[in-house]
Amino acid sequence: MDYEMRGLGFREGDVVVVTGAASGIGRATAKLASRSGLKVWGWDLTADALDALVKEITEEGGQAHGTVCNVNDPAAIARAWDEADAVGPPRYLVNNAGPASNTPLTYIEGLTQGPGSMALVTEEWIKRFGDVAEACTFTSSIAAQRGAANWYSVAKAGIKAYARNVAKTHGGKPRANSVAPGVTITPRVISFGQEMMDSAADRNPMGRNGQPEEIAAAIIFLLSPAASYINGIYLPVDGGLLL
Repeated sequence: MDYEMRGLGFREGDVVVVTGAASGIGRATAKLASRSGLKVWGWDLTADALDALVKEITEEGGQAHGTVCNVNDPAAIARAWDEADAVGPPRYLVNNAGPASNTPLTYIEGLTQGPGSMALVTEEWIKRFGDVAEACTFTSSIAAQRGAANWYSVAKAGIKAYARNVAKTHGGKPRANSVAPGVTITPRVISFGQEMMDSAADRNPMGRNGQPEEIAAAIIFLLSPAASYINGIYLPVDGGLLL
């Protein structure tokens, strides 16, 4: 799925920050953003994988930088925004980083590391760059609607609600939307085992699981000027799995 989305109205060279950029959906989003004309500033905890992403984007003719950042640490977030501002004010933000669903967390820890961390990142972005901020997205999950009895579904529902709060509070400057992936073939999901992946594919009306590039395409569209009147939505990208 090696496509680009330059026709959606992005200004060449505008900056997008992608959290959790070194793998999975974040990596696919960073690469598609670059192919669509944006400068990419990736944040992640994994330095080697982040360096590899920057190298790959650069070799493809794009512009990318990386910052090792723990999005649960306000001081680290402030430093990362300082670095991003050095290449130009970031007009776009992809809130993607968050703990895996099989991480052993309490409800409080899940809320802190899920919607809590995204709020830390977003509010610092708006405080610094609210005059130029155009749009942000939040990676939620269809788990936000399925109501499983664990911290993950509660955290993802909180992300959905927080995105809508941003959309309403700031009057579309920036616009804010959330994307809800279904079962998507990423390193995290692969680690859950083939049986789980096969079961999800069997239950999906499309008969397969998603690719990270398909989630990335939805994220980039919602960020883009082509989506200029879309604000506050929760968009399942799941092949119909919720059905």
